[in-house]
Amino acid sequence: MKTSLLGGLCLALAACNSAPAPQDLTPQQLDAKRAQLATILADPKARTRLIAKVMGSTVEDERHAFLKFHIFGYAGDGNLIPFFSMNNYIIQKWAPGEDGTFEVQHYEVAYYSKFDTAEAISEWENPLTGETIKLPHLVLGPVPRSYGPDIGKDPGSFAPDPMNITMIGDRVYVPTLTRLTNGNMFAPEEWGPYSSGATTFWDSMLVFSADIEDVLDETKTHVPAEIHMQNMVSWAPYLKLGQSPGRTMVRAYGQHINGFDDLPEEVRANLRTYTPEIFDVDSWTEMRLDAIDFARELAEKREAGTLDIDQPDYVPPRIKRFDELSQ
Repeated sequence: MKTSLLGGLCLALAACNSAPAPQDLTPQQLDAKRAQLATILADPKARTRLIAKVMGSTVEDERHAFLKFHIFGYAGDGNLIPFFSMNNYIIQKWAPGEDGTFEVQHYEVAYYSKFDTAEAISEWENPLTGETIKLPHLVLGPVPRSYGPDIGKDPGSFAPDPMNITMIGDRVYVPTLTRLTNGNMFAPEEWGPYSSGATTFWDSMLVFSADIEDVLDETKTHVPAEIHMQNMVSWAPYLKLGQSPGRTMVRAYGQHINGFDDLPEEVRANLRTYTPEIFDVDSWTEMRLDAIDFARELAEKREAGTLDIDQPDYVPPRIKRFDELSQ
């Protein structure tokens, strides 16, 4: 029986190996395309157009993307601690502006799930405190963004700042870097464990990649791109980790898609349940920001006298060290 199974496996592998290989670009062809890419990148307006083509669109258009986020905690010692996952859906409305600039309206939502699973959750037990907390599903936008030839010199832009664009193999990579330092709207003396400190930090790195043939095709106004992201961010207020050392780290991956029908039915259903706004962005005109929404919720609870940290018997949970966590 074992001999028979091995023989069958060998035949199957032989059949696979005999299939025609995809037509790869020769080294000479790759060199030629690198030269074409270098010419584009040397022209600021052409470079901006390439960025728009890979990240969105060079004409007035609506682009959709879906990303899976895995969120970890880093408490300043030991390994990363798996927290939960997020299912992010993004819609961007792109339009060409003046002087080679592209204007974007960004809409983004996400619902939470148990770490590395499809099971949607609205509550979660923080392993660092043992406290069960409510997870506020993300609704963000519309956020204006602008990409132009002078993007790196425009501190007022909300856009991730594209770094040096490169070609590896037959793909073009457009990396971005966003570094933000802001005063915290949740002052430590007023909000206690809901505040991560007087200052918040946000470091985010997005990478878009697309096929070089698509990128150089002048007939295309947009191209399908894979998207990868990492970030490190000060503790979110809802985590209630106060001024303890550490941040959250995100690893995310996804791609442009044609629309909601490209999603699994379970994901579409959960988006409709937790973040229905994304299905009608034309009616979504009021600016939403998760931190502002959460601040408003806490203020309403304080006004009503129901905020947990204001109760006379409230005791902040002790934050565990990494070596105290069950591995």
